[in-house]
Amino acid sequence: MDIFPEDTVSSATSSPASSLYSPSPHGYGSWVQELSHDQQGVRLIGLLYQCAAEVAAGAFDRANLCLEQINQLASLDAPHTLQRLAAVFADALSRKLISLLPGVSRALQYSTAASCSGEAHLVHAARRHLFDTVPFMKLAYLTTNHAILEAMEGERFVHVVDLSGPSSNAVQWIALFHAFRARRGGPPHLRVTAVHDGGKECLASMAAVLAKEAEAFDIPFQFDAVEARLDDLVLLLDTPDALRQVLRVRSGEALAISVVSQLHRLLAADDVAGAGRTRQQHVPGSSCLTPVQIMARSSPRSFGELLERELNTRLQLSPDAASSVVSSLSPQSPAAQQQRTPAAAGAAKLGRFLQAVRGLSPKIVVVSEPEANHNAAAFMERFEEALNYYGSLFDCLERASAAAHHHRQHAAEERARVERLVLGEEVRGVVAREGAERKERHERLAQWGRRMEAAGMERFGMSYGGMMEARKLLHSMGWAGSYEVVHDPRGEAFFFCWHRRPLYSVSAWRPAACRHSGGRLGSS
Repeated sequence: MDIFPEDTVSSATSSPASSLYSPSPHGYGSWVQELSHDQQGVRLIGLLYQCAAEVAAGAFDRANLCLEQINQLASLDAPHTLQRLAAVFADALSRKLISLLPGVSRALQYSTAASCSGEAHLVHAARRHLFDTVPFMKLAYLTTNHAILEAMEGERFVHVVDLSGPSSNAVQWIALFHAFRARRGGPPHLRVTAVHDGGKECLASMAAVLAKEAEAFDIPFQFDAVEARLDDLVLLLDTPDALRQVLRVRSGEALAISVVSQLHRLLAADDVAGAGRTRQQHVPGSSCLTPVQIMARSSPRSFGELLERELNTRLQLSPDAASSVVSSLSPQSPAAQQQRTPAAAGAAKLGRFLQAVRGLSPKIVVVSEPEANHNAAAFMERFEEALNYYGSLFDCLERASAAAHHHRQHAAEERARVERLVLGEEVRGVVAREGAERKERHERLAQWGRRMEAAGMERFGMSYGGMMEARKLLHSMGWAGSYEVVHDPRGEAFFFCWHRRPLYSVSAWRPAACRHSGGRLGSS
């Protein structure tokens, strides 16, 4: 059964906006009890949009009022997806107001700084659970490896540079060992260079695991570690050949570069003033939320269906709020100019890095990114896109949790950690932060294509064989149906979809001057 049935949605679209969206100035406890569960869900969506619009307009008192009401309807330990998602977004919206409106801190659901530091070790476990329960990273690794395998056909010395940082996983390269071991002519001499800021222990552990597996497969193997963030590599670009030296790129080796869900972080500008303003608003321990125990029993598609329909019925802003939003985002306004400046600087930083990568003469560069537009200058545009996108990811997790019949309590607790520590942090990155600290600047494949081509790269199409391998994985893991892998319209990239909504993309590139026969990585 859906949480919010069709008749609730249709009644929402036909009701006056004032009755659905306008915050009640008094009687917080009573009005919630007067609404049915379905009406509460509809109201939550309206309140989230209302609150975001008031934040964009700088109407802090009205935003605070919206947050009060959202917290009456939503919480991180609620049984339904929409309620938990709304709590995460309320937290993010609150963080934009916390320094100017201390009363808004009631909407924040986090513990003390000491408690937050105590939970830091749980982030890795949460990421692992996300990897295990939804297929996107597995699909990214598989299709990346397939593209590398085809591009390296006949090569005897192969160097793979892993720029994925926190998204890197030894599992990806163990799978590549399998693929190379089975290829005609035997495996090449393989070298993997991993760029990661997780510390020496993390890199040493990856090195040990890969060395053991390579020995088992009788593959000549070498592992090089670069303890750094992707951002740190950009600092090397002013020194000739520094990037080549740090990544240990050598002549005589065929170079492949893999970067999973990291390139967007380079779009964050080196905007000192913007970073300073953001840091002033930062609250120690604010990235940590109170632990919760959740039992999930809801339909995974209900929120997506409701939101899709509700987005067609925009909340009606007050005239003052609407005019403030329009004024603040007009091309001539100082606010709009300030918003454009960091974006332009970030794009320049990314462009320089991509040009430096091109200068390394890789045979292939495989890029995996979230398929979303979270880099818009306009706050409301980012908010709407994020609400859609993360609503889908919350639904994915809900389905996985509900499917764990024998360990449902444990699965719900693990899902709660992912929602708080991984997805919740990303939502804060999109919604609450600005300037250099807004790292979650996801863009869609079309925009990545323009950026890559501007840096002197050309598409190196993903093969049909890679898509079939990805579909086999979905079937073997029981993910087929809800998830699917599709070619982009030009047949040169893959989209990983949840109920036909693309959530991730994978594309392959090479230096434009490096032209081989054909334009695709293979067809088998």
